[in-house]
Amino acid sequence: MEEMEDLTTVSDGEEVLEELNSGRAPQRARKKWKTNKEELIGWGMSCIPIIGFLIFGVIPLVFSIYICFHQFRGLRLNTAEFVGFDNFVEIFTDDLFWKSVVNTLIVIGATLIALAVSILISTLLSNCGKGKKLFQTVYFIPYVCSMVAITFMWQWIFNYNFGVLNALLRNMGLIKENINWLGDEKTFMPVMYVILIWGGTGFNIILLSAAMTNVNKNCYEAADIDGAGMFTKFFRITLPAISPTTFYLLVTGLIGSLQTFTQFQVMASNGGPGYSGLTIVFYLYRELFQANGGSDIGVATAVGWVLALFISVVVAFNFWGSKKWVSYDE
Repeated sequence: MEEMEDLTTVSDGEEVLEELNSGRAPQRARKKWKTNKEELIGWGMSCIPIIGFLIFGVIPLVFSIYICFHQFRGLRLNTAEFVGFDNFVEIFTDDLFWKSVVNTLIVIGATLIALAVSILISTLLSNCGKGKKLFQTVYFIPYVCSMVAITFMWQWIFNYNFGVLNALLRNMGLIKENINWLGDEKTFMPVMYVILIWGGTGFNIILLSAAMTNVNKNCYEAADIDGAGMFTKFFRITLPAISPTTFYLLVTGLIGSLQTFTQFQVMASNGGPGYSGLTIVFYLYRELFQANGGSDIGVATAVGWVLALFISVVVAFNFWGSKKWVSYDE
């Protein structure tokens, strides 16, 4: 066996010398691909999420484009009839759609207020010595609770006949008659603002508090030496330092605002007084399950695509504007 290996080595060496003498570059021996059991298992496991994304992500997305340009009778796909852009025309000529757009833009204001309140509370908690963890837990509880249960709780608080708020205000002598908080178009959206802000600050406070903890303390010490006041340190040091976290919360908050549905649907299943609680996703829901006593999947899917494009524009605008106020550590 050793003699055979020596002969093979000598022959390989002679072939290399011949290639060098002839001026050709020596060619490496081609390795045969061997099937590796672990490699096959790795490829198989890695393909599982890809296949899941194709089945539950890409295919429905592509199919929704087909649905946008067709009209259906009920939810039966075999009744598809090509209508072109008629579904989009129906959307843009519907006054309720534009009402839902206005209401959704109003909801964005609640997100911005919730973010501002979260920054204020996080700043106060960062200077809090004792009880910081307790307050953070209390603020975070609404975020982990069921959104439907929380909405029902607030519905009971603002109830016209048996609401806790009306009873409290009446006992304090501030009102003589109960206020129809959820039945008046002027008071419905302020009530929803209370719910959205109360439930949207907990998650923000946790992330902002963590960001403020990581701010370099030397910057505050240098500011104290220079005689900087509390507001100067907040606007010159704290806000720029937490701007990446603030930007993340702003983008995710805006996306969540544009997709708001549960609170409004639970609080007023009919859209609220004067449709003041009709958001874009709520409008999509009504078109899918309640339009003319049936369903219009083509129009509902078209609304979904309009909303998706709107969200894309809003996110792109935020990323473009972030270059002017978001500062990252180099």
